[in-house]
Amino acid sequence: MGGTIMILIVGFLVFAFSAGFYFHSSPLLKRGVRTSAVCVNVGQVAQGSVLLLEYTPVGGPARQYTVGPFTFPPVAVGGRLDVIYDPKRPQEVTLPERLPKGTRGLLITMLISGTVVAGCVTAVVVAAN
Repeated sequence: MGGTIMILIVGFLVFAFSAGFYFHSSPLLKRGVRTSAVCVNVGQVAQGSVLLLEYTPVGGPARQYTVGPFTFPPVAVGGRLDVIYDPKRPQEVTLPERLPKGTRGLLITMLISGTVVAGCVTAVVVAAN
């Protein structure tokens, strides 16, 4: 039973991570708009440097986005990077290289891990009765 609980926890974590990544990435892949952002600040954290980027969505006010950490930041203050944002939710933004090429792998991962979680829940319920 202890092994089943451990598999249940790991399966749930894999499902939750892949679902979160899917729901963040899917709109950006479908309708994302690429624009240029300017680096307005470089900060330091324990893992490296973080960049504060400013971009302007079409028809909207300028927005800021923090990205990192980087061991070697790709730009300095004043430098430009491309970002992709969701025009329906312009606060949803990412760097192009951080988007998956597609969502098929995420969907398959969600399906498999969801099936494992359902099987473990069934095993726990049956064992409890």
